[in-house]
Amino acid sequence: MKGNATFEYVLGVEREERAVRRDFMMAKKVGEVRYGKYFLFYRGMDKWMYIGYDDIVWAYRRLEGIKGKQRKDSGDGVHFLMLVTKEKKRIGVPVGEEGNALAGLEIIREHNKYIDIGFSRDKEERYL
Repeated sequence: MKGNATFEYVLGVEREERAVRRDFMMAKKVGEVRYGKYFLFYRGMDKWMYIGYDDIVWAYRRLEGIKGKQRKDSGDGVHFLMLVTKEKKRIGVPVGEEGNALAGLEIIREHNKYIDIGFSRDKEERYL
């Protein structure tokens, strides 16, 4: 699987494939997301999507409710890592559980100290 994986760069311009593949192979897996040294990888429709940590300016966690659930405050739902790029593109990466989202945010912070972490209306106006 790993050796045959195909990759697509989220922002269009592809990076050098050997470097991407090497980063993917060494990446730490948290849930279904992989955190490499230079890139964050997540599943697309039929390939692995990836984005460089240096392209992200803001990251936060968002909880999406599951359709058909009666109570929104029950905590049921899917957690997403929301990533905002320098080009003001917002990317939602499903991570499943809250623990996966929190671990992901911590890993992202380790790889780029300049990424703003956490949601606020002020940040939304600033970055979008």
